[in-house]
Amino acid sequence: MVRVIVVGLGLLALAGVARADAPEPRKPLDLDRFMGRWYEILRTPNNNERNCFAPYQDWSIRADGQFLIHQHCHRGSPTGPDHMVNTSARVLNAPANTKFEASFFGGLIRARYWVLDHADDYRWMIATTEDGHFPALLARTPRLPDAEQAQLKARMTDIGLSIDKLQVTEAP
Repeated sequence: MVRVIVVGLGLLALAGVARADAPEPRKPLDLDRFMGRWYEILRTPNNNERNCFAPYQDWSIRADGQFLIHQHCHRGSPTGPDHMVNTSARVLNAPANTKFEASFFGGLIRARYWVLDHADDYRWMIATTEDGHFPALLARTPRLPDAEQAQLKARMTDIGLSIDKLQVTEAP
């Protein structure tokens, strides 16, 4: 029993260290302007997004003040069949509104995401997991010009994110 407690405390300590090094959001979000469709332009691959093309998210506010996020992608190719996962989320740091906890599969899985930066006109956003290990660039359109994309990758580095594993997503 003591060994389980020691291991658990050690894991909590390590988790705290990982969060301490993660970048912090730069400016608050206006949630009304943030709602709507976001296309993934660049993302860090993970096992859940294998064989997932042209991904995008639709955000909306629920009656209880939490968020509903419909996450879409196309299986097999950018024009393949649509695959959707419904997620709910809640703000962790009102009134800044930049840190969210998402709940997948009825609460079986929870993950935290930070919106680190965004355009003043909400054309693009830079987001990542709480630990900073899965950065992504999202935009209101399925594509961004190459020059702007390069500029935003540099901005991601300036924020403190590693962009080594970023991949361009294929747009529909």
